[in-house]
Amino acid sequence: MKQKLYSLLVLIIVFDSCRSKPEKVSNDSILHYELEEAELLDTEKFEILEFIPLETNQSNLMGLDLRVRQAKDGFYIMDIGTRDAIHKFSPEGNYLGAEVSVGEGPGQLLGLQDFQIDADGNLMVLSSLGDQTKIIKIDSAGELVTVLETDYLAGSFTIPLSGGFLLAGGYNLPLVNDRVVLIDPSGSIQSTFLPNDYENEMLPMGERNFYESDKNLLYAEIFNNRIYKYSDAVLNPVLEIDMGKYALPDDFWEVDLMEGFSRLQENGFATFKAVFEDETHYLVNIHIQGKSGSFKTLLLISKDNGKSSYWDGTSSEEELYSDPIKMENGEITFLTYHSVLQKKLGGNLPANIEERKHDYPVLLTTKINK
Repeated sequence: MKQKLYSLLVLIIVFDSCRSKPEKVSNDSILHYELEEAELLDTEKFEILEFIPLETNQSNLMGLDLRVRQAKDGFYIMDIGTRDAIHKFSPEGNYLGAEVSVGEGPGQLLGLQDFQIDADGNLMVLSSLGDQTKIIKIDSAGELVTVLETDYLAGSFTIPLSGGFLLAGGYNLPLVNDRVVLIDPSGSIQSTFLPNDYENEMLPMGERNFYESDKNLLYAEIFNNRIYKYSDAVLNPVLEIDMGKYALPDDFWEVDLMEGFSRLQENGFATFKAVFEDETHYLVNIHIQGKSGSFKTLLLISKDNGKSSYWDGTSSEEELYSDPIKMENGEITFLTYHSVLQKKLGGNLPANIEERKHDYPVLLTTKINK
């Protein structure tokens, strides 16, 4: 399967993180990094610890942009390109069926934006339609149980350990006055963060904003060069990354939206695709759109000494390590594909990575050797 070029045409709804100061935020502890100053990491230092092939068939063929969440009983996956179902796989990668799908039939959703796994292992889904948002639990019998209804139009959500729901609505005026809100189960807004002061035309987004790693909860936005941490009902910026020549032009937000986007296409620009954290490092997946197409830069930042290193996902040799989905206890799990494994490892593939009629996704758990 050919490597998919990450199109950012739909990401013309963006903002300047320096224009607004979020509620309840202190800037004292922000770590500043320049992307161009990071040291190159040799990807030969990656050691693959585990391969998990994901079983696919005619009913669950998926594209290259997948949202993957791991639970105790397996993996839940949504194809971002279609958002038509959430598929479940066993811990070994066997396909267990669609847990919920989009449609007008019994037991189906009218829309699907995001999903989470709660502390009890239940699948929770976000369904926003019109100016209404619902969070729905899929119970053990497969029934849909609405646990939250609100008129805050959200595109993503998470379930903080402290309770309630964190919802992100982006810059969709006039429906969203604050880009992040904390809502209790009754639907009442308890706290608001990151005021929405963007005044140009806006479209709703389908980005992932929240990244959970053990007890850590990070928040990131497209075209915002800051990464935030949610703790004790406060959303604080912890990282700020200077994208160098791929940063947004200073006057981007002062010109017409289409004119600004044309400048981005001409000059190139960078945006966050994913961010993760464990006890020792931050991992930031950065997608860069340039004249020659799209490529990825992955930035690994040490909490111990503050040093940063990077590797690029621009060649077939490095595609194995260009789509991280999890980081925990010094191990990074990547999403890749059988075709990429064949290019990289050739005849050294394990027995469970077998030839099939079509390409299929594989989860790699790795560590970086010093």
